[in-house]
Amino acid sequence: MTMTDASTLPIADASRLPTVLQIVPALAGGGIARAAVDTAAALVAAGARAVIASPPGPMLGELRRLKVAHIALPPDRDSLLQALGNVRRLRRSITDHDVGIVHSRSRATAWTARRLARSSNLVFVASAHWPDRGERWSARRMEAAQAQADAVVAVSDFVAQSVTASRHVGAGRVVTIPSGINLDRFNPATVRAERLIKLAAQWRLPDDRRIILFPARLDDDRGQTRLIDAIKHLGRRDIYCLLLGAQATPTAFEGDLKRYIEARDLGGIVGIAAFCDDMPAAYMLSDVVVVGGQGQGFSRALVEAQAMSRPVVCDADNGAVEGIVPGETGWAAPAGAPAALAQALDHALRLTADERASLSHRAQRHVRTLFSVDTMCRRTLALYAELMGRGA
Repeated sequence: MTMTDASTLPIADASRLPTVLQIVPALAGGGIARAAVDTAAALVAAGARAVIASPPGPMLGELRRLKVAHIALPPDRDSLLQALGNVRRLRRSITDHDVGIVHSRSRATAWTARRLARSSNLVFVASAHWPDRGERWSARRMEAAQAQADAVVAVSDFVAQSVTASRHVGAGRVVTIPSGINLDRFNPATVRAERLIKLAAQWRLPDDRRIILFPARLDDDRGQTRLIDAIKHLGRRDIYCLLLGAQATPTAFEGDLKRYIEARDLGGIVGIAAFCDDMPAAYMLSDVVVVGGQGQGFSRALVEAQAMSRPVVCDADNGAVEGIVPGETGWAAPAGAPAALAQALDHALRLTADERASLSHRAQRHVRTLFSVDTMCRRTLALYAELMGRGA
């Protein structure tokens, strides 16, 4: 999409925008919710109005502090029946809040957003976080609704190409806007030693090992088994690989992983821990951060780790690789190739102190240039302004 460069749109211009309603599947602190809340905060700071519709969640208090209106929806079930019910719940709010733009933040909310926007003659924006992969009939319907937006915001060129090809969306309606991170929070200078000591003790990290961190939910295989195979292939006993993402109630996949680790005689080399709130400290405790999973649209974790000066390794054939500069801020390995992943890990672990310092500088500069919250918000608000200006 041809749109105004973010640097040429002062945030103050957003005061001329109508109210923006963002529909979010959950307010539980994930990347989708984080992007929606950051965008709402930018709108309010610029003098515009923002509304978020979602099931209640832990981030609701943050919305109140930001003076962002919230409309409560039932827990997300990813079904057309619930989507239809949400349309009825939100119709009155469209008028009450004088909404002019409806922004669907996920595939699950796209059908609701399209129905609302079309019935009230509003601008419809849809965010796409994954390549098209509708396995079920309902998923295909929601992806089709997403593709009918006035503008589809893809989190990577990988996702943009998938949406354009599989849904035949004209290139003029697709724009790539990667997720942005809070550079004040993800800043090595702000992480005090006490935080590191507390987290290392909580996870019982060995003091004499190089730490490999893999942050991802343990609900299904997001590349964890391939990493375990790569660790086995690496053959080093001076490392400790932490799979970070266990839930309060262990999933079936977590049990499978534990058996997989034991079967490969890696019980003292690979461990599992629950996600923590202090991810900046988690990255700081690591020597290399790995992100995996086939078909991934983008990876906030990859960007966050680089902001914290950590070498990173990811798959080469998905959207995550767009977050690094291969060979300069991290390494990319072909998906499904444990030996290649082991080689990339070996490169990262063999960096000298001077090489790590140089990589750290490049990685932080890379993230600050392309992946800040401010950049994401300026580009998103520029898109809103352009759509309103051309009467989409």
